[in-house]
Amino acid sequence: MQAFRFLMLNLGAWIFWFYFIGYLASILPDKFLSKDYFFTHILFFEKNLTWYKKYLLIDKWKDKLPELGGFFKEGFQKRSVENGEIAQLEQFIKETRRAEIAHWLMTAGWIVTTLFNPLWAIIFNIIFAHIVNFPCLIIQRYNRVRLINVLNKKLGSS
Repeated sequence: MQAFRFLMLNLGAWIFWFYFIGYLASILPDKFLSKDYFFTHILFFEKNLTWYKKYLLIDKWKDKLPELGGFFKEGFQKRSVENGEIAQLEQFIKETRRAEIAHWLMTAGWIVTTLFNPLWAIIFNIIFAHIVNFPCLIIQRYNRVRLINVLNKKLGSS
């Protein structure tokens, strides 16, 4: 019974944390999402997408993960981008930042588990947080680079 309570406490903490951070991310204002910050800034080796395709093999696995952008009322379903108009591309770029910020903060959820876990469980939660969130972070960064490239081409041809 003790093990079951322990498991439920950790599971409940993660569910609460993911929902809480997801909600907070969903209400971030567009103005805040209009620019990159230190942790969302695209690095030089990401800009041509080779790193994502050659070393992370992103095209083989990115479409297998669920997309929960529309989970909250005001959410943006990323797969809804249809015709690639400039305003739509700009909004999608903002949404990749929103999702990236959410996943960075969700990864930090292991910190909450330090309040009630022994060391081995804290280590497990650190590993869990990274395994669950890093693929999503990678996809958001990859998509943002792709969208910025498309937007720049559209703006250049306008």
